[in-house]
Amino acid sequence: MESSRWVMSLGCCLVLGLTGCGSSSEVIVDDVPESENLFFTEQGRLFLSGGSSVFEVIKNADGTFQKLDMFHDDCLVEGTIQRYDYVYAVCSKTNFSEFADSYLLAGKLSDQPPTPDDVITPGVHPFMELSVIAPMTDVGIPNGIDVDEYGNIFISDSGKGDVFKIVLDEPMQVGSITVWDENTAFFVNGLNWVGGRLYYTGIKYGTLVSVLGYIERNADGTAGEREVLYERWGTVLDDFVPYAEGFVITDYLKGTLLYWLDGEIQETKSDTFFAPTAVMPTQGPMFEEGAFLVTEKGIIFNNNPAFGNRLGLYDPGFGL
Repeated sequence: MESSRWVMSLGCCLVLGLTGCGSSSEVIVDDVPESENLFFTEQGRLFLSGGSSVFEVIKNADGTFQKLDMFHDDCLVEGTIQRYDYVYAVCSKTNFSEFADSYLLAGKLSDQPPTPDDVITPGVHPFMELSVIAPMTDVGIPNGIDVDEYGNIFISDSGKGDVFKIVLDEPMQVGSITVWDENTAFFVNGLNWVGGRLYYTGIKYGTLVSVLGYIERNADGTAGEREVLYERWGTVLDDFVPYAEGFVITDYLKGTLLYWLDGEIQETKSDTFFAPTAVMPTQGPMFEEGAFLVTEKGIIFNNNPAFGNRLGLYDPGFGL
């Protein structure tokens, strides 16, 4: 969804003056160009994507944090996720000759997270490295990513508006990459499996209406009917996370977090964040529970951490 964000972000900060132009979060790590996505493992290890990097975030003895890069290629990374003992991510090339060439990345989780004393080269993960395991020739701009209970990986294609299904023969070997749901939404974005439904965000075709919806999974594993649960005009609902029977969603252009439950909305004030892209509830042992970590992309083409490009911590006070 990168090309759409360029236009929409410029329209936000230069024309409308409404969105993504401030932040109230506490900085956890900065200098994360194009800060994009994140996840926790069950053990509380934190992984983060941004620019052409995938990082593990670790805590220093003084309570500060540092990020350790695990991917060292020139490819714009979007979604990242854990599947069993491996970390997966998707990326696409942005240079002219390879524009929108897309790839699946993977690397095995180390047995333990590194400590600050394990770091040999500053900023580089001492134990883990992600590498390209397969091209995704039919995918335009890979973005959101999630894994179902059977170990299948699902990817949103923000360029074509489809959802793809990836079946792995081995952890580092792709068996097939196929369209699972066609024309899901314009700029289909975040993905999350909850039970037998794949929830997504995107924009309704032919409109400026951003939506949260779901795709029902049929008994044979194919994509079934879609249903839209929530609509919002003139913005971009980016990534989201299931939380307290509902969903916490980032509004990229308004710079907010909103909590959706059965059609009811709670929301932070506008410009709480610099163009938030993804959100995750805090988890021990590195963080106390009850708040949220938010990736803040900021102004496109501007890597100044004063204007996004960071991971922030914030308690929205939803009272959940």
